[in-house]
Amino acid sequence: MVYFFYNTLILKIWVLLKFLSLFSKKIRTEIQKRNLSFQNLFLHSPNGKTVIWFHSASVGELDQAKALAETVRRHRPNLFIIQSVFSSSVKEGAFSDPLADVYFFLPFDLPFAYDKIFRFFKPKYLFIMAWDTWPNLLKNASRFKTKSYLCCASLSSQSSRKNPLVRILTKSSFRYLSGIYPSHSLMAKEFVGLVSEGTEFEVLGDTRFESVWNKLETKSPHPLFSEFVTKQNEFLKTHKPVILGSTYPICESYFLKYLESNQDDAFYWIFPHKWETDRMLDLKTKLETFGSVSIFSEFKNKNPHPKFLLFDVLGILAFAYKFGSIAYVGGAFHNRIHNTIEPAALGLPIITGPRIQNAPEAIVMQELGGLIKTETVANFVTNFQKLVQNKELREKMGSTNRNFVVENRGASEKIYNRVFPYDKI
Repeated sequence: MVYFFYNTLILKIWVLLKFLSLFSKKIRTEIQKRNLSFQNLFLHSPNGKTVIWFHSASVGELDQAKALAETVRRHRPNLFIIQSVFSSSVKEGAFSDPLADVYFFLPFDLPFAYDKIFRFFKPKYLFIMAWDTWPNLLKNASRFKTKSYLCCASLSSQSSRKNPLVRILTKSSFRYLSGIYPSHSLMAKEFVGLVSEGTEFEVLGDTRFESVWNKLETKSPHPLFSEFVTKQNEFLKTHKPVILGSTYPICESYFLKYLESNQDDAFYWIFPHKWETDRMLDLKTKLETFGSVSIFSEFKNKNPHPKFLLFDVLGILAFAYKFGSIAYVGGAFHNRIHNTIEPAALGLPIITGPRIQNAPEAIVMQELGGLIKTETVANFVTNFQKLVQNKELREKMGSTNRNFVVENRGASEKIYNRVFPYDKI
């Protein structure tokens, strides 16, 4: 019965979107993009290979899928992998990764939207990362004898799925899952009452930790940054800058409020989420009230290190955390928090805004004491001041975060060994 009501609603929404697309170029473009992606999907044939389907909501979950796909590929190289994503924020450039044979945008969750996919590819397994469990996708996977698993599973205490009506639908769709593998023991408690008796349930970790470790251990930052840290080596031995990563205008305004009421001898590296020249020049002017300011690409290494360094070059932030003392991670005052695993892996305490509910790793870090979530500008200023002034607190929080990341390595192997051990594919 709950599926009847869900499908009635989803069909009405679909009709409404189709109607609105007549007047909205944005909606029309989105529908056309998904239709084209769906059509191109069937230009790729598995040619008799066993098919594995990975699904991810957005960029972060795609990283989780890639880490698991890499492990599966290593053990079973002769598989055909299809990878779907839901969010249009995933740029098609991400589809060039060779870990999957084909990438596509997930169709709208209509009752029969997936029939052609299941009939054409006959996937043996469907791995859904984190939380994007579309009810009709799960039901149809079961109907076509595809085993489905929710990996790196996460669910926040504030999730809309805890709403009584949505909870019924969530529980009904979860019964089609063969396994649910939460990302952390602290996350497992959120699934109480939602897991069916026949569904395997075990904490196996978060595969994204492996993606981060692999990036930090095997990739290199932009050459300009490598040259910069080499020439600033003596300075960086005795000074650990506070790093503000992925900042939005609201983040920068809160930071300026901190500076207005606090004098410190800290140095700051600021990485805007998006370099917008007018905005950053305005920020530069405002920061000059509190100390020297330079833009990274214009900085001359023979000059003294400025109090504020604004980074206008991509491919640096993850590696910059190695030199920092505190990480402010942006996004959580705007929409959703950005990557907290990178600074945690390098042992930094983290401070951020309120919107962490879609980032299970951030939720766990907060519960463990390695991350401070702030709600208002006053709350931000107070806690930011506390971190800047209290070295012992910084070290304790940083150590907590580092241990959390280290303990969660190996999730891909755990999931692989749970699902594939006796399979002859």
